[in-house]
Amino acid sequence: MALRWLLLLPILLGGFLIAGVLGSLSTAVVGVWHLPGAGFSAALAVVILAYVAAPAVKLQTALCALLLGGGVAWWLLEPSFYPESYRDRGAYMPTHLPLLATCLGGLLGLFTVLVHHQRRRVAHRTPG
Repeated sequence: MALRWLLLLPILLGGFLIAGVLGSLSTAVVGVWHLPGAGFSAALAVVILAYVAAPAVKLQTALCALLLGGGVAWWLLEPSFYPESYRDRGAYMPTHLPLLATCLGGLLGLFTVLVHHQRRRVAHRTPG
């Protein structure tokens, strides 16, 4: 079981990188600022992966991933500024949009695992 806990960190880092890059690419293809999309995707993936990969106390692990990820996102994304491509729409103006999108992705991930966990509990209940 200790090995599974040790493997959790590389799994989360890998998921963070892959989901962040894919989120960034997908929002760039659509033609909007890539940073909020990357943060949303990365946070969503990390919280869900923490739940799936944790050998025990899955909900607590997902919640810890959300809280620690929120701290890391704050450290990485604050302050953020709109990119130069937003010329007339506020280029170089400060914004909290990337941090907000990242937090929303993490909260959506936590909501998803809560619903999944609740459904599993109901399905495994024995009539009594």
